[in-house]
Amino acid sequence: MELAGRTALLTGATGGLGRAIAKAMADRGAKLALSARKAEALEQLASELPGDGHRVLPSDLAEVGAAERLAAEAGEIDILVANAGLPAAGWLTDFTEEQVVRALRVNLEAPMLLARALFPGMIERGSATSSSSPRSRARRRARAARSTTRPSSACAASRSD
Repeated sequence: MELAGRTALLTGATGGLGRAIAKAMADRGAKLALSARKAEALEQLASELPGDGHRVLPSDLAEVGAAERLAAEAGEIDILVANAGLPAAGWLTDFTEEQVVRALRVNLEAPMLLARALFPGMIERGSATSSSSPRSRARRRARAARSTTRPSSACAASRSD
């Protein structure tokens, strides 16, 4: 996938995997909208990345309405990498109701709401799909929609040139 000149929203940007994804994408010329809970860590990450035009968008995706606000703040995005995730270990019966709600909000709801908000613009700009076959476009859209239901999944829009 060609990344030069494209804008990517990366959630969970300040964790180990998020930092590696951010560096790899910036190395390939992507402009990044970096999101995580801590503004200071985001600022530091953005300053360490190659290239310019990177933005920081602090957001706690466990909060009600945070995904929708993040999508609105992000603006025009070509690539969505829904990397944020709350780790969990142990028995489900040991989790409090609040822990379950937070995990579902970050790991499932936020990626789905971000994709739902951002994909129409991606499709309109031609950054989500480019295929001469309507059947192929439908399969890609279905795959993109399915990938958002996996915790910490990466949802990437791509163009076949």
